[in-house]
Amino acid sequence: MKAFDKFEDETLAKSTDEEELDSETSLSSVTRRDEVLEVRKQSSKETARVRTWKCLAFLALLGTAVSVTATTYALLVKQEHDNFRTVYYQFARTVADSAVNQQRDVLDGLCFLSNSISLSALQHQDSQGNLPWPFFLPPMFETTAEKYMAVSKAEHLGFNSIVSHENKDAFLDFAAVEVPNQIRESHLIKYGNTDKLNNETKLASTIIQKTKDGWVPDVDGREWYHVRSAQAPPSRKLSAPFMWNINSNPGVNSSMTPLVELRNETFYQPVKKFMGLTPEEHKGYHADNAVDNPHFFVYHPINKYPDDPHSEVVATLATTLSFDAAFRKLLPDNVKGMYCVIENSCGQTITYLIDGEEAYYKNMSDLHDPRFDDMAVYQYLMLSDSPALQDHPAHCRYHMNIYPTKEFESDYKSNTPVIYAVVVATTFAIVALIFLVFDRMVGVRNEIMVSNAAKSNAIVSSVVPDHLRDRWMQSQEQDNSASTSTFTSTSFSTKANLSSFLNNSDVAVEVSSPLADLYLDTTVLFADIANFDAWSSTRAPTDVFILLETLFQAFDAIARRRRVYKVESVRDCYVAVCGLPESNPTHSITMARFGRDILSKTHLLTKALEVKLGPDTGDLDLRVGIHSGPVTAGVLRGDRCRFQLFGSTMNSCQDNLFQSGKPNKIQCSRETTEHLTKLGKGGWVCQRTDLPDTQGLGTGELYWVTVPTERAGSTCSAASSDFRLSSTLHSGHDGRTKRLIDWNVEMLSNLMKEIVARRGGVSVKSTKGAATESRKTLPLEEVREIIELPAFDSQEASKQMSPEDVTLPLIVTKQLRQLVSTIACMYNDNPFHNFDHASHVVMSVIKLMGRIVGPSDIVGAVDEDNHAESLHDHTYGITSDPLTQFACAFSALIHDVDHVGVSNAQLVKEGVPIASKYGERSVAEQNSLDLSWDLLMGPEFEELRAFLFPSAAELTRFRQLVVNSVMATDIVDKDLKALRNGRWEKAFTSQVAKSPTESPRDATNRKATIVIEHIIQASDISHTMQHWHVYRKWNQNLFEELYVAYLNGRMEKDPAEFWFKGEIGFFDFYIIPLTEKLKECGVFGVSSGEYLDYALKNKREWVANGEKAVAEMVDLARSKYGVKGEETQPPMPALLEEGVPFGEEVEV
Repeated sequence: MKAFDKFEDETLAKSTDEEELDSETSLSSVTRRDEVLEVRKQSSKETARVRTWKCLAFLALLGTAVSVTATTYALLVKQEHDNFRTVYYQFARTVADSAVNQQRDVLDGLCFLSNSISLSALQHQDSQGNLPWPFFLPPMFETTAEKYMAVSKAEHLGFNSIVSHENKDAFLDFAAVEVPNQIRESHLIKYGNTDKLNNETKLASTIIQKTKDGWVPDVDGREWYHVRSAQAPPSRKLSAPFMWNINSNPGVNSSMTPLVELRNETFYQPVKKFMGLTPEEHKGYHADNAVDNPHFFVYHPINKYPDDPHSEVVATLATTLSFDAAFRKLLPDNVKGMYCVIENSCGQTITYLIDGEEAYYKNMSDLHDPRFDDMAVYQYLMLSDSPALQDHPAHCRYHMNIYPTKEFESDYKSNTPVIYAVVVATTFAIVALIFLVFDRMVGVRNEIMVSNAAKSNAIVSSVVPDHLRDRWMQSQEQDNSASTSTFTSTSFSTKANLSSFLNNSDVAVEVSSPLADLYLDTTVLFADIANFDAWSSTRAPTDVFILLETLFQAFDAIARRRRVYKVESVRDCYVAVCGLPESNPTHSITMARFGRDILSKTHLLTKALEVKLGPDTGDLDLRVGIHSGPVTAGVLRGDRCRFQLFGSTMNSCQDNLFQSGKPNKIQCSRETTEHLTKLGKGGWVCQRTDLPDTQGLGTGELYWVTVPTERAGSTCSAASSDFRLSSTLHSGHDGRTKRLIDWNVEMLSNLMKEIVARRGGVSVKSTKGAATESRKTLPLEEVREIIELPAFDSQEASKQMSPEDVTLPLIVTKQLRQLVSTIACMYNDNPFHNFDHASHVVMSVIKLMGRIVGPSDIVGAVDEDNHAESLHDHTYGITSDPLTQFACAFSALIHDVDHVGVSNAQLVKEGVPIASKYGERSVAEQNSLDLSWDLLMGPEFEELRAFLFPSAAELTRFRQLVVNSVMATDIVDKDLKALRNGRWEKAFTSQVAKSPTESPRDATNRKATIVIEHIIQASDISHTMQHWHVYRKWNQNLFEELYVAYLNGRMEKDPAEFWFKGEIGFFDFYIIPLTEKLKECGVFGVSSGEYLDYALKNKREWVANGEKAVAEMVDLARSKYGVKGEETQPPMPALLEEGVPFGEEVEV
């Protein structure tokens, strides 16, 4: 026996009896993860291959993207650089050519002037042929000079006479007369007047020179003189005057001597500042109008004979120019930045910046960027550079280098390469992103497929054992292979294909072997919920499924822990087996412990669910039957196939064991008992003595199983005793009442959230004034024919919140619980009119409220506002006003407060003080209402009232709803009954004449008022319209209550005398007409038919078995309370003093 215990211990090695449900249910997720791993393992090779190619494709795409992007960028950068170089060379060549052209114009102009002057002198020779030199001045010199300067861009032109020492005096006499005349002539040509003649033109009376002391007469005794005798422009205010001996300047004299000696050469002097013009005359020659720009000076000889360049030099021409004149207005204005660096053999360097149409002198140095040395454009500027002048110290040779600047280069640099590179890179990035997204989507799809495959495997595994699942999959693969092979081997004619299809179908059916096995050693368990049908008849479908899912999921977790295989669940029946698909030598022990665990779990869960699912949920118990023997297990393939068990073991367990069992007990067969005994657990079983009809198993074949919670063995009590586990005993009335309080608080809290959600927020105001006004009259006098409910407001409806988003303040929840607890204490311990009955009525009210539905023609309406308004009108505004629903539930909770278990007629007969207080009408109902209302209006519930009733109007309407609802529970008062019937006829019977002045709004409110009253009436006696067992339970309680009143002398007749016929009359004259009215008002949908059906069934059952039921009730009541006349009488609530009233229920 120890070996079997050891096996059982190993079975439970990973989990103990005290494991929590969460850890148990986590095994299901592990199973699902295992299924995912299994599917992934099957496709691992293909997954690795796809992953490899995916990486290679991505790397190729990345490499292509990098190379194409880099190549695009490099090519575009090179293209820009080439464009820059091409344009630069074009412009540089233009500049160089312009500089050369300037020098050509200078030389050509000077040669032309020289010849012209020589020809003019020839025209003035005397009769002997002597030329007038040096006594000759060029006629119209200003006109000729202006033409020359316009072409050559020169700024100044001077005519210098060469005077020998011998001719000096004669030349002075000549100059004293002719030079002033020539000057005057030049002024008239240049300026059109002689205004500047005296002010700005200086003329010396003798040949002069410049010293440090100023202008002084030139020294006498020179061999020859180089005298300035004419110039253009004639004004020389800022420079040397006329009659200046140029040879007196050492720098100029160095060039004049070789010029005269070489006779046919043009000499260039070094650059220097030129101060020969006034600022006005200087304007326009330079871009910056600067007078300090460097200028170069050119001297050209005038030969005695124009056609003989080697003849004697008789005079010279001196011209002044600047290089920037050749660079202006040469290039387009958008060409920015070219350096022209001019150098001469005299060691001078000048840098000009060409910027569009202008050229600017920058510095007497080389300023070009060394980065562009390789792009220099060289130009030699000397066009008359004869061999005699190559190395002559008096002659400066000029050349020029042109360079681009950074600005010029930047004009041909753009963001285009970067943009194109970014575009290309972005394109590849988008392609890569699409690739990654596609890969991710494929991955997600694969994950979904794997997940679906795993779910499919898990689903199959949940209904089929693993070994059968594998066989099933294998047979499917073989069938598919056979079908493919047969299809490919046949011809493709229509007839052959049809024949092949039919043949393959036949072969598939014949070849595939059934998925079934025989298991010899198993134990089967059937478990169902006792009184489930009665309990579910009072609940909404969602509540039924909450209970079943909660219990069965907990059973599944225990089954996994115990290694019990769940077969199926049918309605409220749970079927499991131990010993398959894996063999278990201790299958009977395992199943017995499994039965014990699910009994214990059922007790725990039903108590916990009572707060959510309402009264009587905690009273639900499980009954279990187990049987051991062989079973045939397999899958009947076809639509919705599942794993099933067959054989006598299943039939015996289902038909004879669990159906004949008792709540909260485990019943087993002889076979299971023998197996337990064989394993050393015979002390767990004891024979059942009260045997039912076992249909063939025989007397003495049934046993009760008692599994101890500890390893130590235990003996069972007497066979007829009610076995209950010590850990799951009911905690007594106090515990049940607490659960009922919790449930009522939960229901009322949900309705309060609906109220707040409907308002769109929480508003708090004092409502004490309204409470005081409502107590001026008796409750019965406050009953109204029409209670006005709020009209539909689409704007308010659009602001409605979700109740799930509402959180009740802690103080409100606390006061609500205190209120419900106090109301529970105000109920007397009557068999029927007690807090349990009040909770049952609340549950029925909420169920009926939940069954109120809209018309079928607005279901699925697109316009939500129209849908809500139509639903509001169809249900008379009841579903649109949570406060109305709260008032109905609150009325159900308080309607029997302080009820003493006797009728109103009995209270009036006894003359209790409250009977006269309430005018001997509806004494118990008015008493319950006043007591409960005074409680609600107490200072300890001020925050609760402020939360519920932010305005006095809402409190007043709530009071009116409660009054009408509670007063409606008095179905004996003839006046109230006649008033309700009249209102019903006026509201729902077309034959009754309607008042022509009544508005549609009043008609709707009348219907709402009467429907609310019928809801509370139907809920008060809802047990008569529910399952037979529910009806019997509450009917028994009501009978006992009246029987106790009879025993205490507070009722004249024994209820046993009229109970059977009284119930039939109650069905005929009240219950059935009431259910027909519920159906007639048209707001309860199929629920009204459900109530009517139950009422008719219960009446038929009562007519058939009511007398027997009455006899059983009488026996039970007498066993509990005794017989009238005995000394011991059952306790009754004491009659209280005036001011503490009582309550009552309808007397049947």
